[in-house]
Amino acid sequence: MTKSSRSFAGLSAALLVCGLAGVRATAATPEAGHSPAGFIHPGVLVNRAQLEFVKQKVRAGQEPWKSAFEAAKRSELGAISYLPHPWKTCECGPYSRPDLGCKDEQRDSEAAYTQALLWFISGDEAYAKNAVNIMNAWSGTLSGGHTNSNGPVQAAWCGEQWPRAAEIILYTYGRWGAEDAERFRHLLATQYVPSLVNGSCENGNKELSMSEALINIGVFNDDRQTFERGIKMWRGRAPAYIYLTTDGPKPVMPANCKEMPFWGNKGLTTPLVDGVLQESVRDSQHANMGLSAMVNAAETARQQGYDLYGEQGKRIMAALEFQARCLPPNKEPLPENVVLHTHPTWEIAYNHFHNRMGFELPKTAAVLPTIRPTGVNHHMAWETLTHAGVGDVGLPPVKSAE
Repeated sequence: MTKSSRSFAGLSAALLVCGLAGVRATAATPEAGHSPAGFIHPGVLVNRAQLEFVKQKVRAGQEPWKSAFEAAKRSELGAISYLPHPWKTCECGPYSRPDLGCKDEQRDSEAAYTQALLWFISGDEAYAKNAVNIMNAWSGTLSGGHTNSNGPVQAAWCGEQWPRAAEIILYTYGRWGAEDAERFRHLLATQYVPSLVNGSCENGNKELSMSEALINIGVFNDDRQTFERGIKMWRGRAPAYIYLTTDGPKPVMPANCKEMPFWGNKGLTTPLVDGVLQESVRDSQHANMGLSAMVNAAETARQQGYDLYGEQGKRIMAALEFQARCLPPNKEPLPENVVLHTHPTWEIAYNHFHNRMGFELPKTAAVLPTIRPTGVNHHMAWETLTHAGVGDVGLPPVKSAE
């Protein structure tokens, strides 16, 4: 794998705050392809050729895409009658106390992405209208940002999902008004980015979600400065989230932090073996939320020609195989203190490292059929539908290091 380093031209702070990057005041449906800022659209997690590939698989009744599509249609998030529940301010405390708009915002951002996928794959305009209605409701309501201790990670979880939906709708649907789309850009720039740019020195799943959200928002907003900030944050946290024995006796220190995050939970410590994640002893959900955000960010970067995967591929593959070895049908004993369960993820990483790059991941390959089709849990969303078996369909060449 090639290790790439990138440099990006930043936009001015005024463009970031005002959300004016990439203004398209006269066209409701911008032409797909390269934008003046150099981004490929649609290109947040998925690209147009990839969506077409999935659509053809579903129409042909092929698995696992057919079952994944039906699961999305049957879900609450894919309901044709779905209605948004926007809030002026989202106040999100620890353990959802208080939860003033937080779960509503998460569901609505997940639903917008679900409805956008269903629109493209089915061609039913009702789904596109639903996605537009959800995004317009929030861009016309949210003005007080995200408050309380979990406000920043709340902004991250939803900031990961909103641009996925917006990207599909803006570049494949002809009836999202230019002013509405621009108001949504402004929403992302003013109600999400300020909560994300300082990162987090708490458990790594938070900062990795922040990095993905910044990358995704940067692409949709045609904002190089925000995209660059997300890349930098990812590079500072990703090597610190998964341990390799080549790191030495201690994990890598996160670039944004003065002290090492706690590698353990409830008085238990994490065994430092290849592939263990910083939160593996805490619980498997948070560990995989961190891994998923890391992979999703790398996937959107790869859609834009940047190979973040190549920079941390050994860690990501080690984490996949470390966890999968103890899950059915694999039967290795659990490492001491480690908690492992299945979650709706790993498809995107497996597609990249196995289908694109040709690496053998036998333990992961054995687990994936048992969890298909994957559903939604925070930013882990419909991965079987979007990435099972898609290989490198629609990807641009990897850009050379600068």
